Amino acid sequence: MTFERVIEGKNHLWAVRDLAKPKNELALLFDSWNDFGYLMEFFIENIDDLRNFFHIERISEAIEDTVDDAEQLERLILEMPYSENLDELFKPLGAADLSLRQLTREKARNWNRTGHASWLRVYAIRLEKDVFVITGGTIKLTKTMQERPHTSEQLQRLNHCRQYLLENGVFDSDSFMTLTQEDEI
Repeated sequence: MTFERVIEGKNHLWAVRDLAKPKNELALLFDSWNDFGYLMEFFIENIDDLRNFFHIERISEAIEDTVDDAEQLERLILEMPYSENLDELFKPLGAADLSLRQLTREKARNWNRTGHASWLRVYAIRLEKDVFVITGGTIKLTKTMQERPHTSEQLQRLNHCRQYLLENGVFDSDSFMTLTQEDEI
């Protein structure tokens, strides 16, 4: 597993990088949320969830909402001063993560979105205060991640990354930096 610094010169935000793909997971995520073809296909496949959970009938409305929400979420994650206060944006994934003391699984979304709640999710491992490793994200239209394959896959990726970090002795940002330096050798 490899990791890429998201903001040049800063060590507080990282993303998993599959070297077979052109970009890191965060960049790929925002690309997909701004790709009208991808969004059309996604909402056609998940129209029942869109209708049942968000009471939205028109796919064009869902696409417009997604693109707008993605722009706001990207700003919250990447632009100063927000990017320096990531603990305000990322929250523990669930009750089990509230009790963990290290490498918690976390989620970010636009918590203050107007209209309906945001369905966009960015998933990350929290190394320490305001330091995160993004593992991926998705459009979540159901109550739990286990209900759909695309959200369940994100949960597996989150768990896999956490396990990888634990197995490689990562418990904070210093130990993570040591791991990333070893990966570069």
